[in-house]
Amino acid sequence: MKIKDKDISPTRKNISICFSTEEVVSEEANVIKEFIKHVKIPGFRKGKANEKMIRLKYAKDVSRELEQKLLDKGYNAFIKDSSDNVYGVIDMQCSIDSKSRSSQVDIIMDYVPAFDLPNYNGIKIKSLPNEVKEEEIDQMINHILGQRAEFKPVDKVITKGDYVKCSYEGLLGEESIQSIVPQEKLYGTQKSTWEEAGAENTPGVSAVVNGLIGMKKDELKDVEMIFPEDFKVKELQGKKALYKISVEEVREKILPKMDGEFYKSMQVKDENEFRLQIRKTIESRKLNEIESSNRQQIIDHLTDFVKVPLPESGLESEKGNILKDFMKRNVQAGVSNDEVEKNMNVLDETASKMAESRLKSFIILDLIAKKESIKVENNDLSSAIVQQASIQGLKPELYVKQLRKDRNQIELLKRDVKIGKTLNLLLSKAQIEVDSNSDEKKAEKSSAKN
Repeated sequence: MKIKDKDISPTRKNISICFSTEEVVSEEANVIKEFIKHVKIPGFRKGKANEKMIRLKYAKDVSRELEQKLLDKGYNAFIKDSSDNVYGVIDMQCSIDSKSRSSQVDIIMDYVPAFDLPNYNGIKIKSLPNEVKEEEIDQMINHILGQRAEFKPVDKVITKGDYVKCSYEGLLGEESIQSIVPQEKLYGTQKSTWEEAGAENTPGVSAVVNGLIGMKKDELKDVEMIFPEDFKVKELQGKKALYKISVEEVREKILPKMDGEFYKSMQVKDENEFRLQIRKTIESRKLNEIESSNRQQIIDHLTDFVKVPLPESGLESEKGNILKDFMKRNVQAGVSNDEVEKNMNVLDETASKMAESRLKSFIILDLIAKKESIKVENNDLSSAIVQQASIQGLKPELYVKQLRKDRNQIELLKRDVKIGKTLNLLLSKAQIEVDSNSDEKKAEKSSAKN
């Protein structure tokens, strides 16, 4: 057996394994022995058929089995002696010369070039604080009250927080914005829409939302809107638009009273118990945020250090999984196919960037898992299945049925479990420092954004 390999790209190789006539003949003899042992031929007892009958009756099957045996033998021989970290096989071909009975196996495979791992013990992490402040509790209470609020029709001057049924039309000079960007209806013409007057960070036209303040029912008003230079709609970037607003109805937001009936509906006895319940909810959310942030810092530390080309098949696979997840979420959110198609270029670009980052982190963490002998046990996989079933709102047994239909999903789940266990190990060894200024930084970022 002779093995040669040739680089196709920095992460792809063509491996040629040549088998001599003697090796092929020997392997073929073993295949025929297996056929004699297992097949049934009329007139012969099981295991008693001769080689000639096997070759006559099962010629194609023997040929296919021989090719597969040579493919497996060639692949295993290469892997045994190779220092490459094989990522995946792209193609495998076996050709047997009918005259000489020699054979050549060609395997195209993607691999990850060898690279040095950074020191992953004691990675420094700036952790978010998990303290719950009273103002955070107050904000969540206001949010809950807002969800249960009533909206009473009123005849008054609109103030911040009122809900207004209105219509508006945007113009650039004499031309309607709707005719310029018909796909961006939110910034063009709305014949009937509800807006919260003075709402911050609104996805709509801020000039309209703020312009409603001070108006009354049946009143008309013109407001100007100067779009930022980096506005997401190219045709509107840096442009000054005029919006004609008409108010149809005004409703005042009436928050529910925090009385005995309210506390009963929240399954608590009084305000103290209500605030304690909210505190626990916020603490739980913060712990999840902290864990997610700490894990991401470890991943960033590792990926920033390692510079290695990534296998093409891996990038394509990850990109496909990400796009599949995007599509699933869009369907769940009720996004139309037309809307998805319109944003396909952006989705594709985003998925490509995410695939590169994700694959690189998986490769590094998988190597660490091998060094640390981290494996996925049956109880690990069972716990992951229960967790994923809960997230998807399915019974575990139903989720298992879905997994059995798609072997790739099982492998992805196993990979995620192994990566999770590896990150947990790295977190247990990390140097974690609580960043007491993180809340102030977040507030500054939020203020700057607003």
